[in-house]
Formats: sequence, structure tokens, C-alpha cells
Amino acid sequence: MTKLSRRLALLGGVSVAGCVSVQPSPQEVVEFSLALQARLPRQPPMLAVFERHDRKLGFVAARHSTDAAHPTFALVRKAFVEVQPRAVIIEGVETAQGEWPRPIIEEARRLQESPHPASAGEALYTAQIAIEQNISLWGGEPADQDIYAALLAAGSDPQDAFYASLFGPLEQSRREGDITGPDDPRFDLIFERWARSSAQGLSPAPDPSARAFRSWYRDRTGLDLSADPNWLASHDPDYPGPVQRQNKLQMKIRDQHLFDLIRSRLDTHSRVLVVYGGSHIATMWKPLVHQLGQPRLIGGN
Repeated sequence: MTKLSRRLALLGGVSVAGCVSVQPSPQEVVEFSLALQARLPRQPPMLAVFERHDRKLGFVAARHSTDAAHPTFALVRKAFVEVQPRAVIIEGVETAQGEWPRPIIEEARRLQESPHPASAGEALYTAQIAIEQNISLWGGEPADQDIYAALLAAGSDPQDAFYASLFGPLEQSRREGDITGPDDPRFDLIFERWARSSAQGLSPAPDPSARAFRSWYRDRTGLDLSADPNWLASHDPDYPGPVQRQNKLQMKIRDQHLFDLIRSRLDTHSRVLVVYGGSHIATMWKPLVHQLGQPRLIGGN
């Protein structure tokens, strides 16, 4: 697994960014819901091209895939032609790594030389094209500690903030066949591998043990993890419960960071391309339209 795909899993199937605000201003993202995404004029994968005066933003709202024939990859290629970007922002990489984040560049170059350049997903595929065209490349993510601190500042319990973030990796592990569920003998080992990795640098330090996780799940749901057939349902963004609430807050934190970064790069580079999962454009649709006007849409349904 690449470092990028590992981070995407840690961030979960649905992402979040920014401050929690009761009455968002035109410069703030909103909280994600499936109903919010359904109100988009088209559904991902699609390319939205925003343009006002000398500023141009292309936003590829992707469906995550590692299949080179998937429409997301054609939209990424189309976006480079349509936008002619001077700066590119991709998902799953911390902005703090700076322009041309070294681990991503190394991995993208390795994939360029492989028989399957799309095999790590659309973010690294986008990085390959940015390298070919010598276009400034940035990650769009806040640091893990910043997300964690923002959740705690918003009133989240540290256990809720940490353990909720691990359902994405666990879902990925089940999808890839590493575990079948929480009653799998491999589960505790896989969980602790993800948890120790995710806990690095977090303060206050969370308990990465499977025992503590199972105890937390029982406390929060009243159910034994191994006996709950719906243990992953709480990762759904509209499912009630502590996991869903934390994931929505986390996504809002991430998306506010991304929106602020987009504004900054438009100021410095004028033409910007963003490649992110489709849920992220839903949370910032209104502020983007407020700033840049209605976009031209390519693809989608």
C-alpha cells in the first residue's frame, strides 16, 4: 500500500475540514450529508470549471478508483487541457509537506515507469501529469494533529475523535480481504497496526489497543463489537451515532482547509486544478459559486 493510499484510508471514506460554525459565512464550507450531495447539479465523477476574470479553477470531483478505464482518469486528463493549471492540489497529502512533496513525487515517478500508472488511484495519477508538465503540486490536507486538535476544541471526546477515524481503514482492510470482521482472529492485529500509525504525533496520546477500542465501542453503542452485524454502518455519513458525528466534523475541518488553500492558490497562481473525492465539492459548492460564479460542468450524471 502506498503512503498516499494509507493516508486516504486513515482519513476515511468521507472527509471533513474547517471550523465548526453555526451560521457559515460565504467563505465557509458546510457539513456533509448525502442529501447535500444529491442536490449537486450533477453527480460525480465530474469536472467543474469555475472562471471569473483572470481566475480559473478546475475541480475534478472523483469517484475513487484504481482502474485506468474509469471515467475519473479521463476527467483528470481533460482537466489539465481545460484549465491549463499553474498549481495542482491533490487529496491525501498534507499541505505542510510543501510544494512538490518528496514522498509523493518519488511514488509518482515510480508509477510513471510501471505498466499500471493508475494503480494507486487518481491523486498519484494527477501527480504524474503535474510532474510531466512541471506544474506546482500541493497536498490539500491539514496535519493529523491539527484535525485532532480542532475536534477536541469543538468539544469532541478524545476517544471519540480517535476511534471514529479508524473505521475508514478497517473498512478498507475488510474490502481488501485482510479481515472479514471484528470476530476475525486477525482483527486485533490489523486494528492495532492502523491505530499505532494513526496515533503517531497526536496529543493527548490515544490508546491504540484493540482492547480499549472494543471497550469504547461497547460504551458508546451498548453492543459488543464482534456481535454487531452493523459495526461498519456507523461509518455511513447519515447514520446516527458517535462515529458519524466525528466523521462529519472531521470532514468539515478538512474541507475548510482545502477551501482556504484553493483561495490562496488562486491568489498566487490564478489557474488551479483540484482532484478530490466527489463528496468534497458538495460541502464547498456554495462558497465556490459565491466566489467564482456558476461552473461549466463536464461529465457526471
